[in-house]
Formats: sequence, C-alpha cells, structure tokens
Amino acid sequence: VAEAQYGGRITDDLDRELFGTYTAKWFKDEIFKPSFSFNDYASDYNYKIPEGFEITQFRDAIDTLPPVDSPLIFGLHTNADLTYRLKEASEMIATII
Repeated sequence: VAEAQYGGRITDDLDRELFGTYTAKWFKDEIFKPSFSFNDYASDYNYKIPEGFEITQFRDAIDTLPPVDSPLIFGLHTNADLTYRLKEASEMIATII
C-alpha cells in the first residue's frame, strides 16, 4: 500500500521510506476504533477517522477540522510553525520591496 500513493508509484527513495514509515505506524485496525486518535498529545482537536458510512458524516467531520494544523500532528516541534511563518513573511517582504 505504501508504494502506491496519489495514484502512482513512489520513485524517490526518501519519499518511499517516509510513506513506508507512515504505513507501518498508521495502517492498523486500531485506527477504526472510536477511542483512537492520531494525535497522542493533549489538544483542542482530536484527529480521528469519522464514524459512519454516509458522505454527510464525513463532510461534517471535515467542517470541524482546525483551519491551521499544529506542527505536533506531523511530529514537529511547535517552533516549526514559527520558523515557517517567519520565512513566509520574509519572502513576502522581499517580493514587495
């Protein structure tokens, strides 16, 4: 499953390793249990697979997603968001000037 992502085969070795790691960590039966959450830290939002089979249930779940994801959900330090925002602001200012 990890070899075929986004409708095609992964050709980059580092991408293949990353998707293999994600698959080993997250493709398990436990993710379908109601008590499962992808984030293992205290958070205002718990990332989980919506319960049910109707499209409206999935759309409702999508509507509850936070507008900005915490870097913690990706395994990054909270400073990653600050670094990203500083870089984006610097590039914007350089473009304006």
